[in-house]
Amino acid sequence: MTRTAENGASNGSGSAGGTEYFLSVYMQAPDITALAVMRHDQCAALWRRTGDTVHLHRYWEFERVSGVKNHRPPIRFEQDARAFLNELLEQEGLSLDDMSAVWGTPHVSTDDDFGKRHVPGGQTTHSVAHLFSAIGMDWNALRTQQILGLALDAGPDLQLDHAVPETIYSGCVVIDGEVTIVPIESPGPIWLLARGRFKREEGTLMALCSATTCTVDRDVESLVADLPFWTQADVFASADRIIDFAVAEVTSELSTERGRVRSHFDDRFSDEDNLQSAVMKLLERASVAVVDRNVERMRTRFDLSLTEMHLALCGGYALNCPNNSRMMEKYGFLSLMSPPCVNDSGQALGLGLLALHDRGLTGWANFDFGHAFHGRLVSDLESTLEEFAPVIESVGAWTVDDVITDLGQQPIAWVQGEAEIGPRALGHRSILGDPRHEETKDVINAVKQRQWWRPVAPIILEDELSDWFAASRRSPFMLEVFASLPRARAEVPAVLHLDGTARVQTVSATDDAVLYDLVSAFHRRTGVPILANTSLNDRGEPLVDGAAEALTFCVRKGLRVAYIDGVRVRLRADAADLMPLSGPRPRGAQQVKRDAARWASLWQEWTDLGLPPQSLFVYAWNPRLRDGIDPWSAKGARALRLATSAFFASASDREKRFYEHFVTYLGPAADLIPAQASKDFVGGG
Repeated sequence: MTRTAENGASNGSGSAGGTEYFLSVYMQAPDITALAVMRHDQCAALWRRTGDTVHLHRYWEFERVSGVKNHRPPIRFEQDARAFLNELLEQEGLSLDDMSAVWGTPHVSTDDDFGKRHVPGGQTTHSVAHLFSAIGMDWNALRTQQILGLALDAGPDLQLDHAVPETIYSGCVVIDGEVTIVPIESPGPIWLLARGRFKREEGTLMALCSATTCTVDRDVESLVADLPFWTQADVFASADRIIDFAVAEVTSELSTERGRVRSHFDDRFSDEDNLQSAVMKLLERASVAVVDRNVERMRTRFDLSLTEMHLALCGGYALNCPNNSRMMEKYGFLSLMSPPCVNDSGQALGLGLLALHDRGLTGWANFDFGHAFHGRLVSDLESTLEEFAPVIESVGAWTVDDVITDLGQQPIAWVQGEAEIGPRALGHRSILGDPRHEETKDVINAVKQRQWWRPVAPIILEDELSDWFAASRRSPFMLEVFASLPRARAEVPAVLHLDGTARVQTVSATDDAVLYDLVSAFHRRTGVPILANTSLNDRGEPLVDGAAEALTFCVRKGLRVAYIDGVRVRLRADAADLMPLSGPRPRGAQQVKRDAARWASLWQEWTDLGLPPQSLFVYAWNPRLRDGIDPWSAKGARALRLATSAFFASASDREKRFYEHFVTYLGPAADLIPAQASKDFVGGG
């Protein structure tokens, strides 16, 4: 248990004076354990405090710097890690020397113990940081409102922990400024293992789940009732059992000795899509059962009235929009309190908010996350226009009427202001289109190399929401899915899922004045207060960050018009012939590129100690060994060999499977960077 006004600093401490900066960093510790722990979606947050106000000054998602989706590559040495962070801070006229504190990454931080003071024994800093990324979005609400928080992640990294956790997932109840953290269960690994089984990303599987009509009804809830989801070893074993059950039942129901049972299949989809969709429906029901028993357990334990509470969801499973809306409607929470970066791309946000809470600031200072636009501004427009001049037909200022006219002809690239953070484009690094025509979705999916059934999302004026969808809640971060009304099904087919729902983003004048004005103008011209929106990136590429990446995409994909940082750029029709480009724009800071090229040699450093890969995973995932043994010494290497042998001699089958899973998927034989991304990453500028 932790109280918001009793941590570190006294109430009102430091409320007067000048400006100070803090940096929270979620990156691999620059040591050999980086090969085994593998933090992904690495990121950093720059905080500014002036008097009694804290501001999120800048947020960096490393994948947008490196060009490697879900950025995992480690930086091996501390001096290189510091140089990389200084490259980022230099863009803001700062350096690490200007930081009052740095948090979140061993060897780089000035304080790694802030989590100790607030993470209950047996739980993990990673999961509690997820919670704070949601419950800490508005400090006035944190002090005065009631909040139920659930961190529904696949699993933690333990880099900031000092003991093997008893449980690995955390929830919380916030009442009158008091944050009570408790262990919970998470369905996240079900989706992680399904991704490995079906070779499709979790987002694709979530979309496929509801896309087809193919269904096999089985009592998966009874199976889940007897399975634990508390520890990482248990949850992986439980997830395996559920997936095995679902695959066996679907295969049995839909297959015979003479082929498929055609009456169950959705003819719009391939047989494999039908089978996977039916399996995912069962896995989603299993996930819901795990989530709901958390809520019921916490409601009973704390005697909660859920209709008087806000729901704070975080962790990768919180990207499951249908479940988010289901929970809001089933339990009647006041609002959904989740950041746009609910997955690990929000860890720097959560670590920073947890550390600021540790300093006592949440008890008296002011912070409001507000909007999603905390990423980088466009800084390369002038050089990009010069580079792409041979394929530019015209360039100049624009009006909203120009945009609407262009939307009537073809989807456009839209790059304005600071980038949104999180995995979804929210109108600052987007492809925008006319939602009134089904062809808009078809064109966008072809451009992005996506399946025909993948939806694009509607950006809708907040005040118009209830006229088009069966909902009245604002949804600024595209984290809910709403059922469409007949009017929407008739007039905006491009932004609806096949089941008639939509993953909605609402926009108001206070959310984003420029985007609001654009949608408002489209509304005046067409009577439709909606634009079609999807992320501006190619398949396997992070969202674009700057002008060069945006125009590279447009040239390669045949988009004629891009709006970038207040300028309208129209490309020549023969741009792709004049400037042939083989792939996305290479990105990357030098320190990161160098260590990506050294990936195999990093593993050689370990094997040169005479230790197998299994020993590195035992060392990295056991904080007591990691903190107490120096494997680079002969004595330490011997001790680690003995510890590894002892572990595998006494470990349960579930624990052994957990370790072997990571050796297989993260070890020296794993291909952690796709070939093309690796080529661009290592060789790019």
